[in-house]
Amino acid sequence: MMTNQDSPAVIDEPRRQDLLGLPKAELAEVLAPHIDRPYRTEQIFRALYERGVTQLDSMTELGKGLRERLGTVFTIATPEIATRSVSVDGTVKYLFRLSDGATIETVDIPDGQRRTLCISSQAGCALACRFCVTGYWGGGRNLTAGEIVAQVLTALQGPNFRLEGVNLVFMGMGEPLLNLEALSKALVVLTEKISRRRITVSTAGIIPGIEAMARWTVRPRLAISLHAPDDERRTRIMPINQKYPLADLMRVLRHYPTEPREKITFEYLLIKDLNDAMADADAVVKLIGNLAAKVNLIPLNPDPVLDPEFQTPPNSRVDAFRRRLMGQGLTATIRKRRGDDVSAACGQLRATDREPRGFRRSNLRF
Repeated sequence: MMTNQDSPAVIDEPRRQDLLGLPKAELAEVLAPHIDRPYRTEQIFRALYERGVTQLDSMTELGKGLRERLGTVFTIATPEIATRSVSVDGTVKYLFRLSDGATIETVDIPDGQRRTLCISSQAGCALACRFCVTGYWGGGRNLTAGEIVAQVLTALQGPNFRLEGVNLVFMGMGEPLLNLEALSKALVVLTEKISRRRITVSTAGIIPGIEAMARWTVRPRLAISLHAPDDERRTRIMPINQKYPLADLMRVLRHYPTEPREKITFEYLLIKDLNDAMADADAVVKLIGNLAAKVNLIPLNPDPVLDPEFQTPPNSRVDAFRRRLMGQGLTATIRKRRGDDVSAACGQLRATDREPRGFRRSNLRF
């Protein structure tokens, strides 16, 4: 009988470093001790982001010996596709399983010649917005820059792989500005191939993150989740408003740098009898009318985990709200509902690797 003393020792393999999500300068630094020529960095970067290579052995521009040596030190950590759900409208929702078992959802939205990827920044969300299924599941860890970039590369895999021309919206699971370092690094990589004008980062109003973005040399477009025109109602449905109330948020946004003709987008979720009155439209104009702003109206996407009092307004009410905003000089659009039959619409993404936390009880009043 083999005793513990006789058992063969288990030797842990050294953890290999992920090449995804590294800006060129950092990629060159980590590769330097392992490559024979500096131009190899450019070859590897192009293989990753022009061809979508997911295996080092597929980088045939490198010699076989070099590929083998690099494979002992580095990896290209693409996520496992746990499920791929296709909507009747062509929207595709991916459930990705990460290396530690955490799960995230990413949505691919085709629209004629346009293609938009809705990207997650965290494996969950701790903000607990009352209209958001992700918040019902609760907080999860930050994603790495590599895990952010890998969502894009994996969703685009195929014979026609191409980053250029794709639109990215950071409106998936998580609050992007609570994962600022990884977000920033991922954007440095992605904007090598995707125009910053095609990338939008949406935030619930994390003021330090907005101030940090204002200092970036290359800034994506900014979207603010507003959803109510006053602190009382906004706090009830978005608890983060207690920390960053509207007056403070508007003060920061008045100084946020935008390019000529660029506008900050204010996302406004319409919930029947809560925030959809014409007086609410007037209050939105008063709140943001002095900014370079546009409003994207989002009729509530229902879900069984949300408060049953939360209902979608009729289309006539949504259109009347839009016309009220436009009549007072604001640009206003209505977000087209996409992928709701596979729970891929705005606010419906969730974590599946753990039990939901649920919403804390609050005094919702209609």
